[in-house]
Amino acid sequence: MTENIEELLGTTITEYTPNAIKFSGLSLETLQQILQQGYTTPTASFNATPTVGSFIEFGQKCQKIGATATFDGIAFTDKQTPDLVVDAITVIGVKDLDFAGEFVRFVRGCDEIEINSQKLYAWWD
Repeated sequence: MTENIEELLGTTITEYTPNAIKFSGLSLETLQQILQQGYTTPTASFNATPTVGSFIEFGQKCQKIGATATFDGIAFTDKQTPDLVVDAITVIGVKDLDFAGEFVRFVRGCDEIEINSQKLYAWWD
């Protein structure tokens, strides 16, 4: 099962941590596929992050307005079934400042936030 998650993520275990895969720039479609294949659950979360299901829902909102959300996180591989969690979101292509407000509400409680004309970004430690 681990080989499949590594293949889906396009990366492998690195020195980041010996029992996890750190990934970045994961598309909404791939995150949905990972959920469908059972590598995570809609309720999975990491520290104070929103759940994987919430990230997917927000990513779908982004798609509806023509923006693109990508996700960073960790897939733990030391369990019988790897449990992928998201710890950062980047949104590119937002043209409406009201949507930036929605983003701020969604990422409330994050450890780092960046909002500019190029992107919206939030990260949780």
